[in-house]
Amino acid sequence: MGRKTKRLKQVITVVVNGAVIPVTLSPPKPPRRAWYAYWSGLVASKSTGQTDFQQAALAAESMVRNGGKRPCVVEALMSDEDFTAIQRAHYDRRQDPKARVRAEKSMESCLEAIAAFRQITGISPVVSATPDDCAAFQRKALQLPKSWRLKYPNAKKERSECYSPHTVLKWSTALQAAFERASINGGKKCIRGIVDNAKLLTSNPWKAFTWIEGADKPIRQFTAGELGSILDYFGSRWKGITVAPAAAKICLWSWCRLSELVNLKWDDLRIVGTEYHFEIIGKWGVEKWARIPTGLYRELLGLKTASPYVFSAYNRQLRQHYERRGLRKFAMRVGDTYNPDAFAGWLQERIPAWAKAVGSPHATVHVFRKTALQHARCGEDLNRQVAKDARVSASVMMRHYVTERDEELRQASNRTYARILASLPPEVATRYGYPSENETDDLEARLAAATNAQDWNLVTDLARQLAERAS
Repeated sequence: MGRKTKRLKQVITVVVNGAVIPVTLSPPKPPRRAWYAYWSGLVASKSTGQTDFQQAALAAESMVRNGGKRPCVVEALMSDEDFTAIQRAHYDRRQDPKARVRAEKSMESCLEAIAAFRQITGISPVVSATPDDCAAFQRKALQLPKSWRLKYPNAKKERSECYSPHTVLKWSTALQAAFERASINGGKKCIRGIVDNAKLLTSNPWKAFTWIEGADKPIRQFTAGELGSILDYFGSRWKGITVAPAAAKICLWSWCRLSELVNLKWDDLRIVGTEYHFEIIGKWGVEKWARIPTGLYRELLGLKTASPYVFSAYNRQLRQHYERRGLRKFAMRVGDTYNPDAFAGWLQERIPAWAKAVGSPHATVHVFRKTALQHARCGEDLNRQVAKDARVSASVMMRHYVTERDEELRQASNRTYARILASLPPEVATRYGYPSENETDDLEARLAAATNAQDWNLVTDLARQLAERAS
Protein backbone atom coordinates (compact mmCIF):
# COMPACT_ATOMS: atom_id res chain seq x y z
CA MET A 1 0.00 0.00 0.00
CA GLY A 2 1.46 3.34 -1.09
CA ARG A 3 2.04 6.28 1.17
CA LYS A 4 -0.48 9.07 1.40
CA THR A 5 0.38 12.23 -0.49
CA LYS A 6 2.08 14.65 1.89
CA ARG A 7 0.47 18.07 2.02
CA LEU A 8 2.93 20.94 2.01
CA LYS A 9 2.79 24.56 3.05
CA GLN A 10 1.12 26.89 0.57
CA VAL A 11 1.52 30.64 0.07
CA ILE A 12 -1.32 32.83 -1.15
CA THR A 13 -1.39 36.58 -1.65
CA VAL A 14 -4.05 38.95 -0.38
CA VAL A 15 -4.39 42.52 -1.66
CA VAL A 16 -5.52 45.04 0.98
CA ASN A 17 -5.73 48.71 0.00
CA GLY A 18 -3.22 48.16 -2.78
CA ALA A 19 -0.72 46.35 -0.53
CA VAL A 20 0.17 42.73 -1.36
CA ILE A 21 0.33 40.56 1.77
CA PRO A 22 1.81 37.01 1.51
CA VAL A 23 -0.04 34.49 3.70
CA THR A 24 1.50 31.13 4.56
CA LEU A 25 -0.94 28.26 5.04
CA SER A 26 0.30 25.24 7.01
CA PRO A 27 -1.55 21.93 6.45
CA PRO A 28 -3.27 19.99 9.24
CA LYS A 29 -0.75 18.02 11.30
CA PRO A 30 -1.57 16.30 14.62
CA PRO A 31 -2.65 17.62 16.97
CA ARG A 32 -3.86 20.33 14.57
CA ARG A 33 -6.92 19.38 12.54
CA ALA A 34 -7.20 22.44 10.30
CA TRP A 35 -5.03 24.64 8.11
CA TYR A 36 -3.24 27.42 9.99
CA ALA A 37 -2.51 30.85 8.52
CA TYR A 38 0.38 33.21 9.24
CA TRP A 39 1.28 36.62 7.82
CA SER A 40 3.61 39.40 8.88
CA GLY A 41 2.31 41.11 12.00
CA LEU A 42 0.89 38.07 13.77
CA VAL A 43 2.45 36.81 16.98
CA ALA A 44 1.64 33.21 16.00
CA SER A 45 -0.22 31.40 13.24
CA LYS A 46 -4.02 31.16 13.57
CA SER A 47 -6.42 28.37 12.70
CA THR A 48 -8.67 28.89 9.70
CA GLY A 49 -11.09 26.23 10.96
CA GLN A 50 -10.99 24.53 7.56
CA THR A 51 -9.60 21.12 6.57
CA ASP A 52 -9.90 21.80 2.84
CA PHE A 53 -7.25 24.05 1.30
CA GLN A 54 -9.65 26.03 -0.90
CA GLN A 55 -11.91 26.85 2.03
CA ALA A 56 -8.89 27.59 4.19
CA ALA A 57 -7.61 30.07 1.62
CA LEU A 58 -10.98 31.84 1.60
CA ALA A 59 -11.01 31.97 5.40
CA ALA A 60 -7.40 33.20 5.58
CA GLU A 61 -8.13 36.03 3.16
CA SER A 62 -11.09 37.12 5.22
CA MET A 63 -8.97 36.94 8.39
CA VAL A 64 -6.35 39.26 6.86
CA ARG A 65 -9.05 41.78 5.97
CA ASN A 66 -10.71 41.54 9.39
CA GLY A 67 -7.75 41.91 11.71
CA GLY A 68 -7.19 38.19 12.20
CA LYS A 69 -10.79 37.43 13.13
CA ARG A 70 -11.97 34.15 11.65
CA PRO A 71 -15.23 34.61 9.68
CA CYS A 72 -18.32 32.49 9.83
CA VAL A 73 -18.11 29.78 7.14
CA VAL A 74 -21.48 30.75 5.69
CA GLU A 75 -20.47 34.39 5.39
CA ALA A 76 -17.14 33.58 3.78
CA LEU A 77 -18.61 31.64 0.87
CA MET A 78 -20.18 33.28 -2.14
CA SER A 79 -23.73 32.13 -2.79
CA ASP A 80 -24.86 30.80 -6.16
CA GLU A 81 -27.01 33.91 -6.55
CA ASP A 82 -23.95 36.14 -6.05
CA PHE A 83 -21.92 34.00 -8.44
CA THR A 84 -24.61 34.35 -11.12
CA ALA A 85 -24.87 38.10 -10.49
CA ILE A 86 -21.14 38.44 -11.21
CA GLN A 87 -21.58 36.68 -14.56
CA ARG A 88 -24.52 38.90 -15.50
CA ALA A 89 -22.55 42.01 -14.57
CA HIS A 90 -19.73 40.88 -16.87
CA TYR A 91 -21.98 40.48 -19.90
CA ASP A 92 -23.99 43.61 -19.12
CA ARG A 93 -20.89 45.74 -19.74
CA ARG A 94 -21.54 45.63 -23.48
CA GLN A 95 -23.28 48.80 -24.62
CA ASP A 96 -23.38 48.43 -28.40
CA PRO A 97 -26.76 46.92 -29.44
CA LYS A 98 -25.20 44.21 -31.63
CA ALA A 99 -22.60 43.43 -28.97
CA ARG A 100 -25.35 43.06 -26.37
CA VAL A 101 -27.13 40.50 -28.54
CA ARG A 102 -23.93 38.44 -28.78
CA ALA A 103 -23.33 38.88 -25.04
CA GLU A 104 -26.78 37.53 -24.22
CA LYS A 105 -26.06 34.34 -26.15
CA SER A 106 -22.71 33.96 -24.40
CA MET A 107 -24.34 34.51 -21.02
CA GLU A 108 -26.91 31.78 -21.76
CA SER A 109 -24.07 29.37 -22.50
CA CYS A 110 -22.29 30.37 -19.28
CA LEU A 111 -25.40 29.90 -17.12
CA GLU A 112 -26.09 26.57 -18.81
CA ALA A 113 -22.60 25.37 -17.87
CA ILE A 114 -23.06 26.49 -14.26
CA ALA A 115 -26.43 24.71 -14.04
CA ALA A 116 -24.96 21.52 -15.52
CA PHE A 117 -22.07 21.60 -13.02
CA ARG A 118 -24.44 22.07 -10.08
CA GLN A 119 -26.73 19.25 -11.20
CA ILE A 120 -24.00 16.76 -12.03
CA THR A 121 -21.85 17.31 -8.95
CA GLY A 122 -24.58 18.29 -6.46
CA ILE A 123 -22.26 20.99 -5.10
CA SER A 124 -23.80 24.17 -3.75
CA PRO A 125 -22.59 26.82 -3.56
CA VAL A 126 -20.68 26.26 -6.77
CA VAL A 127 -17.66 28.28 -5.58
CA SER A 128 -16.94 25.67 -2.91
CA ALA A 129 -15.83 23.24 -5.63
CA THR A 130 -12.27 21.89 -5.41
CA PRO A 131 -10.02 20.79 -8.30
CA ASP A 132 -11.02 17.20 -7.47
CA ASP A 133 -14.69 18.14 -7.84
CA CYS A 134 -14.01 19.79 -11.22
CA ALA A 135 -12.08 16.78 -12.49
CA ALA A 136 -14.85 14.46 -11.31
CA PHE A 137 -17.40 16.64 -13.13
CA GLN A 138 -15.60 16.13 -16.45
CA ARG A 139 -15.48 12.35 -15.97
CA LYS A 140 -19.11 12.05 -14.89
CA ALA A 141 -20.42 14.29 -17.68
CA LEU A 142 -18.87 12.04 -20.32
CA GLN A 143 -20.91 9.11 -19.01
CA LEU A 144 -24.28 10.89 -18.96
CA PRO A 145 -26.80 10.57 -21.81
CA LYS A 146 -27.85 13.77 -23.53
CA SER A 147 -31.40 13.24 -22.28
CA TRP A 148 -30.47 13.00 -18.57
CA ARG A 149 -32.14 16.32 -17.70
CA LEU A 150 -35.38 15.58 -19.55
CA LYS A 151 -38.45 14.62 -17.55
CA TYR A 152 -39.40 11.95 -20.08
CA PRO A 153 -36.13 10.89 -21.73
CA ASN A 154 -35.98 8.83 -24.88
CA ALA A 155 -34.88 5.37 -23.72
CA LYS A 156 -33.18 4.53 -27.03
CA LYS A 157 -31.18 7.75 -27.12
CA GLU A 158 -30.38 7.41 -23.42
CA ARG A 159 -28.53 4.18 -24.12
CA SER A 160 -26.63 5.34 -27.16
CA GLU A 161 -25.96 9.10 -27.11
CA CYS A 162 -23.74 10.48 -24.36
CA TYR A 163 -22.19 13.91 -24.10
CA SER A 164 -19.19 14.37 -26.35
CA PRO A 165 -15.80 15.59 -25.07
CA HIS A 166 -16.42 18.77 -27.08
CA THR A 167 -19.52 19.60 -25.01
CA VAL A 168 -17.80 18.84 -21.70
CA LEU A 169 -14.79 20.97 -22.66
CA LYS A 170 -17.09 23.79 -23.75
CA TRP A 171 -18.77 23.73 -20.32
CA SER A 172 -15.40 23.56 -18.58
CA THR A 173 -14.05 26.54 -20.50
CA ALA A 174 -17.12 28.58 -19.60
CA LEU A 175 -16.79 27.56 -15.94
CA GLN A 176 -13.10 28.42 -15.80
CA ALA A 177 -13.87 31.90 -17.14
CA ALA A 178 -16.77 32.27 -14.70
CA PHE A 179 -14.58 31.37 -11.70
CA GLU A 180 -11.91 33.80 -12.91
CA ARG A 181 -14.46 36.63 -12.89
CA ALA A 182 -15.19 35.81 -9.25
CA SER A 183 -11.51 35.63 -8.24
CA ILE A 184 -9.79 38.56 -6.58
CA ASN A 185 -6.56 37.39 -8.22
CA GLY A 186 -8.14 37.42 -11.66
CA GLY A 187 -6.71 40.83 -12.45
CA LYS A 188 -8.83 42.83 -14.87
CA LYS A 189 -11.06 39.81 -15.42
CA CYS A 190 -12.35 40.05 -11.84
CA ILE A 191 -15.77 41.74 -11.64
CA ARG A 192 -15.71 43.96 -8.57
CA GLY A 193 -18.43 45.78 -6.70
CA ILE A 194 -21.03 43.01 -6.91
CA VAL A 195 -20.15 41.11 -3.73
CA ASP A 196 -17.97 41.92 -0.72
CA ASN A 197 -14.28 41.42 -1.39
CA ALA A 198 -14.12 38.93 1.46
CA LYS A 199 -16.31 36.58 -0.58
CA LEU A 200 -14.25 36.74 -3.75
CA LEU A 201 -12.20 33.65 -4.57
CA THR A 202 -8.43 33.59 -4.20
CA SER A 203 -7.77 30.79 -6.69
CA ASN A 204 -9.38 29.06 -9.64
CA PRO A 205 -9.85 25.27 -9.21
CA TRP A 206 -10.14 24.83 -13.00
CA LYS A 207 -6.45 25.69 -13.34
CA ALA A 208 -5.26 23.10 -10.83
CA PHE A 209 -5.81 19.79 -12.64
CA THR A 210 -5.32 18.14 -16.03
CA TRP A 211 -8.38 18.34 -18.26
CA ILE A 212 -9.77 15.58 -20.43
CA GLU A 213 -8.67 15.63 -24.04
CA GLY A 214 -10.99 16.36 -26.94
CA ALA A 215 -11.75 13.93 -29.71
CA ASP A 216 -10.70 14.88 -33.23
CA LYS A 217 -13.47 14.63 -35.79
CA PRO A 218 -13.00 14.39 -39.55
CA ILE A 219 -13.72 17.71 -41.25
CA ARG A 220 -16.99 17.37 -43.16
CA GLN A 221 -17.13 19.22 -46.46
CA PHE A 222 -19.52 19.11 -49.40
CA THR A 223 -18.41 17.62 -52.71
CA ALA A 224 -19.39 19.24 -56.01
CA GLY A 225 -22.07 16.58 -56.47
CA GLU A 226 -23.50 17.22 -53.01
CA LEU A 227 -23.68 20.97 -53.61
CA GLY A 228 -25.85 20.33 -56.65
CA SER A 229 -27.86 17.65 -54.84
CA ILE A 230 -28.83 20.09 -52.08
CA LEU A 231 -30.36 22.46 -54.61
CA ASP A 232 -32.18 19.54 -56.27
CA TYR A 233 -33.54 18.47 -52.88
CA PHE A 234 -34.98 21.91 -52.15
CA GLY A 235 -36.40 22.13 -55.67
CA SER A 236 -38.28 18.82 -55.35
CA ARG A 237 -39.09 18.28 -51.69
CA TRP A 238 -39.65 21.96 -50.81
CA LYS A 239 -40.69 23.37 -54.17
CA GLY A 240 -41.85 26.97 -53.88
CA ILE A 241 -39.69 27.80 -50.86
CA THR A 242 -37.06 29.59 -52.93
CA VAL A 243 -35.48 31.25 -49.89
CA ALA A 244 -33.92 27.87 -49.02
CA PRO A 245 -31.69 27.43 -52.10
CA ALA A 246 -30.91 31.16 -52.00
CA ALA A 247 -29.72 30.77 -48.40
CA ALA A 248 -27.58 27.77 -49.38
CA LYS A 249 -25.95 29.80 -52.16
CA ILE A 250 -25.16 32.71 -49.86
CA CYS A 251 -23.67 30.25 -47.38
CA LEU A 252 -21.21 29.00 -49.98
CA TRP A 253 -20.14 32.42 -51.26
CA SER A 254 -20.08 34.22 -47.91
CA TRP A 255 -18.70 31.44 -45.60
CA CYS A 256 -20.96 32.92 -42.89
CA ARG A 257 -22.36 31.22 -39.80
CA LEU A 258 -26.02 30.31 -39.53
CA SER A 259 -26.88 33.15 -37.14
CA GLU A 260 -25.21 35.64 -39.48
CA LEU A 261 -27.05 34.22 -42.47
CA VAL A 262 -30.60 34.39 -41.11
CA ASN A 263 -30.08 37.93 -39.78
CA LEU A 264 -28.93 39.42 -43.09
CA LYS A 265 -30.67 42.70 -43.93
CA TRP A 266 -30.87 44.72 -47.11
CA ASP A 267 -29.12 47.53 -45.27
CA ASP A 268 -26.08 45.23 -45.08
CA LEU A 269 -25.77 45.17 -48.89
CA ARG A 270 -22.85 47.14 -50.32
CA ILE A 271 -22.92 47.77 -54.10
CA VAL A 272 -19.68 48.92 -55.72
CA GLY A 273 -20.03 49.19 -59.49
CA THR A 274 -20.97 45.70 -60.68
CA GLU A 275 -19.92 44.10 -57.39
CA TYR A 276 -22.36 43.03 -54.71
CA HIS A 277 -21.12 42.52 -51.15
CA PHE A 278 -22.80 41.91 -47.80
CA GLU A 279 -21.27 43.56 -44.76
CA ILE A 280 -21.38 41.03 -41.91
CA ILE A 281 -20.53 41.52 -38.24
CA GLY A 282 -19.57 38.05 -37.11
CA LYS A 283 -18.51 36.27 -33.96
CA TRP A 284 -16.46 38.36 -31.50
CA GLY A 285 -17.51 41.45 -33.45
CA VAL A 286 -15.25 40.64 -36.43
CA GLU A 287 -16.30 42.67 -39.47
CA LYS A 288 -16.08 41.34 -43.01
CA TRP A 289 -17.48 41.84 -46.50
CA ALA A 290 -18.65 38.84 -48.54
CA ARG A 291 -19.16 39.14 -52.28
CA ILE A 292 -21.93 37.28 -54.10
CA PRO A 293 -22.34 36.72 -57.87
CA THR A 294 -24.59 38.91 -59.99
CA GLY A 295 -26.97 36.04 -60.69
CA LEU A 296 -27.49 35.41 -56.99
CA TYR A 297 -28.07 39.12 -56.36
CA ARG A 298 -30.85 39.12 -58.98
CA GLU A 299 -32.33 36.02 -57.38
CA LEU A 300 -32.43 37.76 -54.00
CA LEU A 301 -34.14 40.80 -55.53
CA GLY A 302 -36.98 38.49 -56.56
CA LEU A 303 -37.44 37.54 -52.89
CA LYS A 304 -37.47 41.10 -51.55
CA THR A 305 -40.44 42.19 -49.42
CA ALA A 306 -41.24 45.25 -47.33
CA SER A 307 -39.31 43.69 -44.43
CA PRO A 308 -35.68 44.74 -43.88
CA TYR A 309 -34.63 41.07 -43.72
CA VAL A 310 -33.30 39.37 -46.87
CA PHE A 311 -35.16 36.10 -46.18
CA SER A 312 -38.44 37.63 -44.96
CA ALA A 313 -40.35 35.80 -47.75
CA TYR A 314 -39.82 32.58 -45.78
CA ASN A 315 -43.09 32.88 -43.81
CA ARG A 316 -45.29 33.40 -46.87
CA GLN A 317 -43.57 30.68 -48.88
CA LEU A 318 -43.73 28.11 -46.07
CA ARG A 319 -47.42 28.83 -45.47
CA GLN A 320 -48.21 28.43 -49.18
CA HIS A 321 -46.22 25.19 -49.27
CA TYR A 322 -48.36 23.68 -46.50
CA GLU A 323 -51.59 24.95 -48.07
CA ARG A 324 -50.74 23.34 -51.42
CA ARG A 325 -50.29 20.04 -49.60
CA GLY A 326 -53.55 20.41 -47.70
CA LEU A 327 -51.79 20.79 -44.33
CA ARG A 328 -53.93 23.63 -43.03
CA LYS A 329 -53.00 23.03 -39.38
CA PHE A 330 -49.32 23.47 -40.19
CA ALA A 331 -50.06 26.51 -42.35
CA MET A 332 -51.96 28.20 -39.51
CA ARG A 333 -48.96 27.84 -37.22
CA VAL A 334 -46.72 29.93 -39.48
CA GLY A 335 -46.58 33.51 -38.22
CA ASP A 336 -46.82 36.66 -40.31
CA THR A 337 -43.60 38.27 -39.05
CA TYR A 338 -40.21 36.94 -40.05
CA ASN A 339 -38.28 35.46 -37.12
CA PRO A 340 -34.58 34.79 -37.79
CA ASP A 341 -34.44 32.07 -35.13
CA ALA A 342 -37.43 30.26 -36.67
CA PHE A 343 -35.84 30.26 -40.12
CA ALA A 344 -32.53 29.12 -38.61
CA GLY A 345 -34.24 26.19 -36.89
CA TRP A 346 -36.07 25.18 -40.06
CA LEU A 347 -32.94 25.41 -42.21
CA GLN A 348 -30.86 23.53 -39.66
CA GLU A 349 -33.30 20.61 -39.89
CA ARG A 350 -33.32 20.52 -43.70
CA ILE A 351 -29.63 19.83 -44.33
CA PRO A 352 -29.49 16.69 -42.10
CA ALA A 353 -32.78 15.57 -43.70
CA TRP A 354 -31.24 15.97 -47.15
CA ALA A 355 -28.15 13.99 -46.13
CA LYS A 356 -30.32 11.16 -44.82
CA ALA A 357 -32.54 11.18 -47.91
CA VAL A 358 -29.67 10.87 -50.40
CA GLY A 359 -27.47 8.63 -48.26
CA SER A 360 -24.71 11.18 -47.65
CA PRO A 361 -22.82 11.50 -44.34
CA HIS A 362 -24.47 13.66 -41.69
CA ALA A 363 -24.17 17.37 -42.38
CA THR A 364 -25.35 20.72 -41.03
CA VAL A 365 -25.54 24.25 -42.40
CA HIS A 366 -22.10 24.90 -40.90
CA VAL A 367 -20.57 22.52 -43.47
CA PHE A 368 -21.14 25.24 -46.09
CA ARG A 369 -18.70 27.45 -44.17
CA LYS A 370 -16.11 24.66 -44.00
CA THR A 371 -16.54 23.97 -47.71
CA ALA A 372 -16.25 27.63 -48.70
CA LEU A 373 -13.08 28.20 -46.70
CA GLN A 374 -11.56 25.03 -48.11
CA HIS A 375 -12.24 26.27 -51.65
CA ALA A 376 -10.80 29.66 -50.71
CA ARG A 377 -7.63 27.92 -49.51
CA CYS A 378 -7.18 25.76 -52.64
CA GLY A 379 -4.18 26.95 -54.64
CA GLU A 380 -3.27 29.62 -52.10
CA ASP A 381 0.21 29.33 -50.63
CA LEU A 382 -0.23 32.08 -48.05
CA ASN A 383 -2.77 30.46 -45.72
CA ARG A 384 -2.38 33.34 -43.28
CA GLN A 385 -3.55 35.75 -45.98
CA VAL A 386 -6.58 33.55 -46.69
CA ALA A 387 -7.55 33.58 -43.02
CA LYS A 388 -7.07 37.32 -42.86
CA ASP A 389 -9.17 37.97 -45.98
CA ALA A 390 -11.90 35.63 -44.76
CA ARG A 391 -11.89 37.41 -41.38
CA VAL A 392 -11.49 34.11 -39.56
CA SER A 393 -9.19 35.80 -37.08
CA ALA A 394 -7.88 39.33 -36.58
CA SER A 395 -4.33 40.18 -35.57
CA VAL A 396 -3.50 42.50 -32.71
CA MET A 397 -2.36 45.16 -35.18
CA MET A 398 -5.60 45.13 -37.16
CA ARG A 399 -7.65 45.13 -33.98
CA HIS A 400 -5.84 47.83 -32.04
CA TYR A 401 -3.67 49.96 -34.32
CA VAL A 402 -5.04 50.01 -37.86
CA THR A 403 -8.37 51.53 -38.90
CA GLU A 404 -9.87 49.30 -41.58
CA ARG A 405 -11.58 51.08 -44.46
CA ASP A 406 -14.46 49.79 -46.53
CA GLU A 407 -12.07 49.54 -49.46
CA GLU A 408 -9.85 47.11 -47.55
CA LEU A 409 -12.84 44.93 -46.70
CA ARG A 410 -14.02 45.10 -50.30
CA GLN A 411 -10.64 43.98 -51.66
CA ALA A 412 -10.46 41.14 -49.11
CA SER A 413 -13.98 40.10 -50.15
CA ASN A 414 -12.99 40.15 -53.83
CA ARG A 415 -9.90 38.03 -53.23
CA THR A 416 -11.83 35.37 -51.33
CA TYR A 417 -14.58 35.46 -53.96
CA ALA A 418 -11.98 34.94 -56.69
CA ARG A 419 -10.43 32.00 -54.84
CA ILE A 420 -13.80 30.27 -54.38
CA LEU A 421 -14.77 30.89 -58.00
CA ALA A 422 -11.43 29.61 -59.28
CA SER A 423 -11.71 26.31 -57.40
CA LEU A 424 -15.41 25.55 -57.96
CA PRO A 425 -16.35 23.31 -60.90
CA PRO A 426 -18.03 25.48 -63.59
CA GLU A 427 -21.39 23.71 -63.31
CA VAL A 428 -21.49 24.26 -59.53
CA ALA A 429 -20.52 27.94 -59.85
CA THR A 430 -23.29 28.44 -62.41
CA ARG A 431 -25.94 26.74 -60.27
CA TYR A 432 -24.90 28.84 -57.28
CA GLY A 433 -25.49 32.12 -59.09
CA TYR A 434 -22.39 32.80 -61.16
CA PRO A 435 -23.51 33.96 -64.66
CA SER A 436 -21.88 32.54 -67.77
CA GLU A 437 -22.60 33.63 -71.35
CA ASN A 438 -20.77 30.69 -72.94
CA GLU A 439 -18.08 28.17 -72.14
CA THR A 440 -15.24 30.28 -73.49
CA ASP A 441 -16.27 33.34 -71.47
CA ASP A 442 -16.58 31.12 -68.41
CA LEU A 443 -13.07 29.74 -68.87
CA GLU A 444 -11.70 33.26 -69.28
CA ALA A 445 -13.46 34.41 -66.10
CA ARG A 446 -12.14 31.41 -64.20
CA LEU A 447 -8.65 32.05 -65.57
CA ALA A 448 -8.79 35.64 -64.31
CA ALA A 449 -10.05 34.45 -60.94
CA ALA A 450 -7.34 31.80 -60.70
CA THR A 451 -4.71 34.44 -61.54
CA ASN A 452 -6.02 36.73 -58.80
CA ALA A 453 -5.93 33.82 -56.38
CA GLN A 454 -2.39 32.92 -57.54
CA ASP A 455 -3.41 29.30 -58.16
CA TRP A 456 -0.77 28.67 -60.82
CA ASN A 457 -1.59 25.00 -61.35
CA LEU A 458 -5.19 25.93 -62.16
CA VAL A 459 -4.00 28.83 -64.33
CA THR A 460 -1.91 26.40 -66.39
CA ASP A 461 -4.81 23.97 -66.79
CA LEU A 462 -7.33 26.67 -67.79
CA ALA A 463 -4.87 28.27 -70.22
CA ARG A 464 -4.38 24.87 -71.87
CA GLN A 465 -8.17 24.42 -72.24
CA LEU A 466 -8.52 27.87 -73.83
CA ALA A 467 -5.68 27.11 -76.23
CA GLU A 468 -7.31 23.84 -77.28
CA ARG A 469 -10.60 25.58 -78.04
CA ALA A 470 -8.88 28.32 -79.99
CA SER A 471 -7.03 25.82 -82.19
